[in-house]
Amino acid sequence: MRTITRTTLVLAGTAALVGSMALPASAALEDTTETTVLVDSGTIDISTPVATTSGLITAGSSATIPLDGILVTDSRAGTASWSASVHMTPLTGQIVDNVLELTSAEYLAETAITTGTPTMAVPASVSVIGAIDGGTNVAVQTATTVAGNNTATWDATLTVETPTQALADTYTATLTHSVL
Repeated sequence: MRTITRTTLVLAGTAALVGSMALPASAALEDTTETTVLVDSGTIDISTPVATTSGLITAGSSATIPLDGILVTDSRAGTASWSASVHMTPLTGQIVDNVLELTSAEYLAETAITTGTPTMAVPASVSVIGAIDGGTNVAVQTATTVAGNNTATWDATLTVETPTQALADTYTATLTHSVL
């Protein structure tokens, strides 16, 4: 009888251990972790060609100046639209007092190649005469419906009509692109 009792106790103990391991827990414990992802707001920048030239022209003719690879990088990670604009200093000669009084100065931007989601307005030829020598900036590219980071790259041409009374000289101006 004694062996039966020991055997019964061993079997009962083993069954209790196996049963407690094999049975699912009646109340599952859980905990949560709040996870945060921070999307940093960057800047908006513009880069332009360092220098460009029209080549040799005659007085009273047009000078066409290529402007290749103008790039706006919008890393603000937002929805604010932006506009790129230009203004220009007068064309001054290397000879003192030589300044070209332009009859026409036109900036024509090509359609921008974009990344991200900006909707670009169709560019048109704009006169930069009013933007010469402290005049107002003239918009040349506009991005709307922006969502997140984006870029826009375009080429443009600046065409200036020189007056027939222009003096022989090398004339230089600064064309400034800005973005807001």
